[in-house]
Amino acid sequence: MNSLRNKQKIITPKKGIYGFSLVELMIYIGIFAVSAVFLVSILTVVTQIQVRQTSVHELNQQISFVRAVVERFVQTSSLVDMTTAVTTSTIKLRMSSSTNDVVLVYPLNSILYLEERDASGNSTVKPLTDSNVVVDNFSATKYQTPNGFSLVQIDMSLSYNATNPRAMATRTLKTAIARISAAEFDSSVYPNTSGSFDIGTATKNWNNAYFAGVVGIGATSFSPGYKAVISGGDLGIRDVNTGLIVKTPDGSACYRLGVTNSGGVTTTLVGTCP
Repeated sequence: MNSLRNKQKIITPKKGIYGFSLVELMIYIGIFAVSAVFLVSILTVVTQIQVRQTSVHELNQQISFVRAVVERFVQTSSLVDMTTAVTTSTIKLRMSSSTNDVVLVYPLNSILYLEERDASGNSTVKPLTDSNVVVDNFSATKYQTPNGFSLVQIDMSLSYNATNPRAMATRTLKTAIARISAAEFDSSVYPNTSGSFDIGTATKNWNNAYFAGVVGIGATSFSPGYKAVISGGDLGIRDVNTGLIVKTPDGSACYRLGVTNSGGVTTTLVGTCP
């Protein structure tokens, strides 16, 4: 009888040993799936922002570099050699150095270049942008300010060079740069049309003029020994108290030549010789 009872003894599980029920397992899997989707979404957004910020940072860097370089050359130039109020794709500057006579800034094959030429025509070309960006637009317009300074307006647009749509970005630059240095030339200055332009006006005059050679008015050739040649007109003196001042042969005095009402020649001693 006792042996029968021993065979019918119920075996109970040991204390401390448990398992997951099917319901608990499904809950845990659901929580893990939701968390994984949430974390993946955060990682995707962060990655997209990083890619976008990388392209924007590259564009900002290159735009800032182009602006700094062009600004330096425009401000230190002797002449902005561009037609006023005409938009062009090339900035042309004349510099005061014979080793850097002409500076050009222009786009070519989606890259912006800086070209420097010396007085002999030898040139050095440097890229201002690299292959990471594309120059979509570059234009410049020269304006002449009332005080005589030239102003260069620049319109530029750069795009990040990428095939990933999320990395694509565009930045634009619209600025105006004034030439602030005094004009200094290392070559002859010519008007583009003969007999069409003036130096100064009736109300805005230049102060003094100094010439080492001959001053010619309407003259195409000069005889040796002459410092001023007038052709095709007379030399007019309006003020009755002024005239032609000449120095005596011994250099001791100077006289102003004039005329009387009847046309007679007069001489007046002046205190200071020219």
